[in-house]
Amino acid sequence: MGDNMNKYMEIALQEAKKSLLTDDVPVGAVIVEKGKIISKSHNTKEKKQSVIRHAEINAVEKACKKKKTWYLNDCEIYVTMEPCEMCMGALKEARIKKIIYAVKKEKLNRLKEPNLEQINDAGESKKLLKLFFENKRK
Repeated sequence: MGDNMNKYMEIALQEAKKSLLTDDVPVGAVIVEKGKIISKSHNTKEKKQSVIRHAEINAVEKACKKKKTWYLNDCEIYVTMEPCEMCMGALKEARIKKIIYAVKKEKLNRLKEPNLEQINDAGESKKLLKLFFENKRK
């Protein structure tokens, strides 16, 4: 791992240690764009009592606010633990080009999948989405 990678991961680790103060799982994240740190954060799930307050989500929100766009396609994220499915989805949506993590996520505490059901009458929802995207393409 290059010197810059070590430097960014060290900063992510410093962020992770902040989580311990609020009894949160110690995970930290740093977002870098063209060699410059644009955001950093840590896990605040317990502190905020919110299931979405993972380090990666917090860092993405800060980066988007700073850049005034949700497109982070020139960015990399350094995170102390492999992102969960929720965070991975958010990182994909933000177009993050590279994810560098230190520790593989433990597979021991598998989350139970919620029941998923589709109803037959999705006509209005489908029409609304179709209209939106047709107007976007004009």
